[in-house]
Amino acid sequence: MYLRLISLIFILTLVGCAKSVYTDYDQQYDYSDIQSYKIVSPAGSNPTSLDDGRVKQAVKKELTAMGLIETGSEPNVNVRYFIEPKTENVAYGSSVRFGYGSRRFGVGYETPTRYEERSYGQLVVEMVNTTSNQVIWRAVSKRKLTDRMTPASKNAFIQEQIKEMFEEFPPTTTEPEY
Repeated sequence: MYLRLISLIFILTLVGCAKSVYTDYDQQYDYSDIQSYKIVSPAGSNPTSLDDGRVKQAVKKELTAMGLIETGSEPNVNVRYFIEPKTENVAYGSSVRFGYGSRRFGVGYETPTRYEERSYGQLVVEMVNTTSNQVIWRAVSKRKLTDRMTPASKNAFIQEQIKEMFEEFPPTTTEPEY
């Protein structure tokens, strides 16, 4: 009993430590040169959605907290963000199976499982070098932004994900290569 409890606590701790964002970056770029930024509007975002405004405010808040300055002219990097539309198929409903078999003969029946296609958004933030127009840093949320969320929960979700995206920025290039 004691061993099971310890195992359960260990598993829950591991699950709680899992990161909900993925980051990728250019290891050759000198991130110490970044002093200013400009937020670039997402492509095709006219009119701006409520979620776009939430993301923009969260990005500004995090970059300002890191000491970066927003500028309209000659920034070191452009910051762009978008909510990538995704879909998934979700099975629901009960399934009944039964059958009868005898030696080499058998009969079976199964009721069909129902599927529903659900849409969600995946939050993506990128930093683009203004001179080369190349992406130098990218963060992608592994969690789902859905239309079923309330405005308060969407705002909290976006704030949390953006904060986690920028936790390890600027990236350190001392990671071991595999």
